[in-house]
Amino acid sequence: MDKLTKIIATIGPSCDSNSQIEELVKAGVDLFRFNFKHNTIEWHNERIKRVNSVAKKLNKPIGTLIDLQGPEIRINMPYEEISIKKNELLVFGREVFEKKVKGISISHPEIIPHLKEGQKVLAEDGSFIFFIKRQKDKLYLQSQSQGILKNRKNFNIPGADFPFPVLVDRDFEGLKLAQRNAIDYVALSFVRSADDISVLRSEMKKFKLHAKIIAKIETERALSDLDNIIDNSDGIMVARGDLGVERPIEEVPYYQKMIIKNSIKRGIPVITATQMLQSMIDRPFPTRAEISDIANATYDLTDGVMLSGETAIGKYATEAVKIMSKTIAFNEQKNIVDSRKRFNFSLEDQEATLCDTAYGLYLLYRALNKKIAGFLVFTNTGKTISLLARYRPLLPIYAFTPSRDDCESLTIYFGVKALYKKGIINRGEVEKEDIEKVVRYLESEKIVSKGAILIVLHGDRWNVEGGTSTIKIVHV
Repeated sequence: MDKLTKIIATIGPSCDSNSQIEELVKAGVDLFRFNFKHNTIEWHNERIKRVNSVAKKLNKPIGTLIDLQGPEIRINMPYEEISIKKNELLVFGREVFEKKVKGISISHPEIIPHLKEGQKVLAEDGSFIFFIKRQKDKLYLQSQSQGILKNRKNFNIPGADFPFPVLVDRDFEGLKLAQRNAIDYVALSFVRSADDISVLRSEMKKFKLHAKIIAKIETERALSDLDNIIDNSDGIMVARGDLGVERPIEEVPYYQKMIIKNSIKRGIPVITATQMLQSMIDRPFPTRAEISDIANATYDLTDGVMLSGETAIGKYATEAVKIMSKTIAFNEQKNIVDSRKRFNFSLEDQEATLCDTAYGLYLLYRALNKKIAGFLVFTNTGKTISLLARYRPLLPIYAFTPSRDDCESLTIYFGVKALYKKGIINRGEVEKEDIEKVVRYLESEKIVSKGAILIVLHGDRWNVEGGTSTIKIVHV
């Protein structure tokens, strides 16, 4: 059986040709991430077009996600890298540029005077630890680590809350690019509260951008407003890199599980990210711990898992995706649970109640050893999909949509196989003949076989939000 958990791969120089993108899709990638912290706007524009070209060639919906830079603090030095020794005292601030001395500055030097003696700061996802030292009215960084620190790496001040804007100048260029290319998802970095989501949504309206918003949970402040952030977002990303710097690293697994659980309860798709196959950047095989990490995310019932450097700059990008796909597929089928007992879903309206009934039918048929081929959902807004996918049935959810763009916006949901066929049904009423046409199409494309049983959910008309009102059992 095909995997149900989605794979998000980051585009980079290791995988950015048409043939490499096609390889990754065939290996199991469902959605491509464009990291706007790196490369030029023209570079991203060209790669987005390549992904869309491959999607058209394969006749397969492939999602696209632009990951905005946000108010991130980065190392800023007049050289590409420096060698650092333990206990070394490094100049900290603009003097690095003004006097050409060995040291470190950052992308927001205006905050340096506000740092205090003895304060702990970190670089490169916590690989380098420093303490602030003040001598003769000058600030220094005293290293607690040693190694080669590269320019433009991230710089963290745990627990700090500076009044940075939600979006930086480059992010507005990213929104323009997203609108121009009909991008499906926009990820917002360093979300602090639900207000940040509102700011981004307001700016997106100005650009007439209809993408869905993914909130990256990677700050301590975000954890304190988590439920509001989830309720105001279209998706969540557990960004474990910066989260493991903001909070003690041993707490990350707890927060991962808590964020995933809270997102699933609300029917909001959630992605688990950071260092899932980090060793495969340079090695052809993963560690056992990395395989366990992927499997554990599967047992957490995450919607998707993400590869960053593994595909963007790794030597074994396709191999990493293949190993991730196999690990997901095996462990999904071992994770048989009644999710209603785990999550205590709220049945707030007719549509939610209908999805609960559909899931109950699935459990009943499974108990009777009658094999269900999957769910067939006629959807326009995706609401029914989110409500059904949160139950995590170990079956595909075939989502039939009225447009190709709707298809691609559903690529992030657990178990969802989005389908679109031009002219097969109209945008008016959903008739019995429409359902029969779609079922015949599924059979003709060998998506389901003759005699298969489908649980079908639909409303009376397209273009009616919350209109799903009917559930049927259909034999192919």
